[in-house]
Amino acid sequence: MRGPSRALVSSITLGLTLALATAALAACSADSSPEPSPSPTLIGGEAACDEAAITKVVQTDIDANYPGSTFVSLDSFTCEAGWAVARTQIDESGTTLPAVVFLRAEGQFWVPSSIEEICALPQAESTVPQAIYVEACGVQ
Repeated sequence: MRGPSRALVSSITLGLTLALATAALAACSADSSPEPSPSPTLIGGEAACDEAAITKVVQTDIDANYPGSTFVSLDSFTCEAGWAVARTQIDESGTTLPAVVFLRAEGQFWVPSSIEEICALPQAESTVPQAIYVEACGVQ
């Protein structure tokens, strides 16, 4: 019985050589460190304490997180040291009710903050401004 033909051996050798070269190249590139990516561009600035910015956040928060409630209006708001209090009107099943939403600034964005978060520490240890702390926690 004869062994494989010379053409078949050459084809197998060429195929193995290409496979090994491809595997080696892949391993080499997998082991090399990737090019460092540029640092992400950070967005700076402060949260705007204006009616449009406060209304947008409060409306989104109420409509998304309080089923059965719909934002009606922003009555008033105050901002102090990266915190805000928004006094609003909401609709619950056809009845308009007052509601208060507390916000904290994270960079240039306002983020809703719970009373539990605001009142987690005693006022003397809290970084929340006194007027906002008192309104949220009801203590002085």
